[in-house]
Amino acid sequence: MAARARFAALAAAMYGASAVGSCGGPTETCRSSADEIAMLQASIGGSRLRDARAHTAAEQVIEDGHVVAGLLDGEDAKLAVKSVRNRAVEKPQYDAVKVKLPWELGVQPLARCRSATEKKAAEHSASEAEKSLGAAVDRYCDAGLGHFVEFYVDPKFEATHKRVRNADGWIDQAFMTYYAAPEPHMNVVGEEDMLLQSVHHFSEKPIVVVNFGDRVPKTWTPARYPNMVLMHAKNSTFIPYKYSFNLNKINCMLFTKIRAGLQLDADQFVNRGLDMLFQLAEKGTTKDYPYPVLPVHWLSRDNESDDMSQYPPTWPWKWTRKAKALGAPPQAQRWLHSHPTWTFYALPWMAKWASFVLAPERTHPPAWLQAQGFWSDEPLFNVAFWAEGLTKQWCKYDLTGPSDFWAYLKKDQLKGLHSDK
Repeated sequence: MAARARFAALAAAMYGASAVGSCGGPTETCRSSADEIAMLQASIGGSRLRDARAHTAAEQVIEDGHVVAGLLDGEDAKLAVKSVRNRAVEKPQYDAVKVKLPWELGVQPLARCRSATEKKAAEHSASEAEKSLGAAVDRYCDAGLGHFVEFYVDPKFEATHKRVRNADGWIDQAFMTYYAAPEPHMNVVGEEDMLLQSVHHFSEKPIVVVNFGDRVPKTWTPARYPNMVLMHAKNSTFIPYKYSFNLNKINCMLFTKIRAGLQLDADQFVNRGLDMLFQLAEKGTTKDYPYPVLPVHWLSRDNESDDMSQYPPTWPWKWTRKAKALGAPPQAQRWLHSHPTWTFYALPWMAKWASFVLAPERTHPPAWLQAQGFWSDEPLFNVAFWAEGLTKQWCKYDLTGPSDFWAYLKKDQLKGLHSDK
């Protein structure tokens, strides 16, 4: 067995069934897709590898013909999902081609800004989920962010969306990930491809993939990924502020109409048993506790913690002098990793804090929030938790990367964090 596969097997044995691969330090140094292939192969229990373009003749007919919708209904859909689960690991596809976006084709979004009449009607007839969504939509629209509310199902995946959603338009439980591919060949596309394979191998839940660009891999089809729903939305980093692309993550959580969700980044993959987290997500975010829940980070990012002495001085969280003077909250718990679980109850709260950053001139955020300057999703979640006195967090359920096992096995040769000396 190759070294990477050995470490993957060790990782799976050590960390159990419900593990998710991840990186995510402040420098965002992540594993390669080759690492992910090795780990995913070890998790599946085989070393078979095939090219995603080498589909069977039957699959090709389904993709190129006129029976795609039929594949995704009833027993045919169940058979398709089962077939994909038993398929060998495929080489990731890094190429993405330009596509026409749904709003160019006249497709309607899942949600949009509401008129006063629509708001009034919803007060009496809307479900709890729709009321939470409505509050989030109104928050964005009142702040001039209405174009970020609009999420569109790709027409090619409309039949899948219809199958996995309820009559009210909501998906009960789903994974969610997001990406953008400004270039024809990008690592993030290959990473997302491996993530999609893992979901289809190890989970019975659908996965919503949100595209914030104009490129999509040709191999992302309902035949290859029958539990995938591709959506498109407008990138919030195009607004005239210098904010992280990853603030789009919060927009995805807000407006994809997922009742209970688990957010995954491109550099992760799902392992067996992870579906149990959806039940925990529903217990973690409720009417009485309407906030997302995030797992603890492998870094404390705490200036007062001795574990941070092993890392560069920029890695611990630091408030600017001005933010401190304006009353920035102290770090109240271990740093959270931005892989949230949530339910619809959390939508108004997330919309409030995201709009503080995306439209500060219209939402009147705390002065210390503006004084800090640049924001991305993970710091925003953390400081919002501190500011509001939230304490609930998940234990770490991510699977460590292969490099961490090298460090463990060579600890007698190392100094510092991994050393026995």
